[in-house]
Amino acid sequence: MINTLIGLMGAYAFQGFNLILTYLECYICIALFARKLGRRDFFPVRVVMTLLDGCAVCFLLAIWYTEARSLPVRVLCYSTISGLNFIALLFCWKDDLSETLLAFCSGMATYQFTNKLYPLLQNFLGINDRETNSLLHGGPGKATNLDWVVFFGFHLLAFFILSTVFTPKNKLVHNQRTARNVIVLSISTVALVNILICISRVYEGESFMLNLVVKVLYVGLSLTILTICAGIFSQSEQEQQINILHQLWRQDRAQFESVKANMDLINMKCHDIKHILDKIEDKLTCEEAASLREAIQFYDANIKTGNEVLDVVLCEKAMTCQKNGISFSCMADGTGLEFLTPVQTYSLFGNIIDNAVEAVKALPPEERVVSLTCHEEEGALVIEESNYFSGGLELDHGLPATSKGDVSRHGFGTKSIQYIAGQYGGTMDIKVLGNMFFLTIRFPTKPRKG
Repeated sequence: MINTLIGLMGAYAFQGFNLILTYLECYICIALFARKLGRRDFFPVRVVMTLLDGCAVCFLLAIWYTEARSLPVRVLCYSTISGLNFIALLFCWKDDLSETLLAFCSGMATYQFTNKLYPLLQNFLGINDRETNSLLHGGPGKATNLDWVVFFGFHLLAFFILSTVFTPKNKLVHNQRTARNVIVLSISTVALVNILICISRVYEGESFMLNLVVKVLYVGLSLTILTICAGIFSQSEQEQQINILHQLWRQDRAQFESVKANMDLINMKCHDIKHILDKIEDKLTCEEAASLREAIQFYDANIKTGNEVLDVVLCEKAMTCQKNGISFSCMADGTGLEFLTPVQTYSLFGNIIDNAVEAVKALPPEERVVSLTCHEEEGALVIEESNYFSGGLELDHGLPATSKGDVSRHGFGTKSIQYIAGQYGGTMDIKVLGNMFFLTIRFPTKPRKG
């Protein structure tokens, strides 16, 4: 069937088939990377239109190149094919320009990788890729239907694997640096595919070794482009997470200042109430006086760890635990935490205890237990927390996955803890034994901010 279609093209069959096949393969590659982009209305109709129009333009280009064969014409032909694919991408899909360009670059790199890997395998098998497209036998001659099945099967499988591996899971975070990187990458990719490839094609037939070197070079360059595209998404995601962490820390700063002011006010009121109680205690029953003194003792329970910020956050969380019927035990020496900023101290211990409270507050009363220690051990400052939990614990890259619906805003408590630890050369470890959860943070005794 393929040979019949080639025969219908007449004198322009060779170039027509090559250009149309290049257009279709690039189209498939780009479409695989664009499958998570938004689709425009009447998407199937748009796809058919771009396929038919693209093939028609490619055949016209084949006529031009056959009649005026030269390197500049070849470069213009393949540049036009890249332009047709980009226009098709914009015509069929709708999304941010940066994500659209990355899908285009990834698709073009995938096409180039596969387009060079297949003949490279032929060469390793002793088959001249200029004589046949067969991967099963060498020598000139028309390709059989089986040869075409192997050819297309190899290419489609490679397209699918590469698009699965390198297609990002999340959306791109848009900023000026990301946009600049995407534009530079797009220009470089187009230059690679349309200029260097055309030029190298002229000279790669001069020797077998040069042929191999050129193919290996472009396989490596194509993988590099795919890796860079994936890296841009990864970098933008990390920047987004860091921005969210800093935003949460700003909220923690405001909350810390508010809590500290409230704690100071409560301590002053408790001090005043003590004096009043001393004067009127003889007018109260024993039970009433004991109840009032117990309440005063709780609200006036100044936890002294040697670190003022840690004292505030532990007092606040102790009240939260009492409100939820949670037994909170704490043995903390905060004198070694001076390397942390006040906001980092508040955020670190606040997130540790908040996560624990969230885990135990729905458990039976006997399992509503949270334990926290902070001490020096074997040349390191160690923070340890343990609590019960129910159900399975799903880990995402070594961190507990959030159980809340809005994953873009939740799940940052543990990430914040890990980020703060990493800033000072520390580590965070999570262990689960049965229905017990253990969190250990270890800082070097003389941490340096990374």
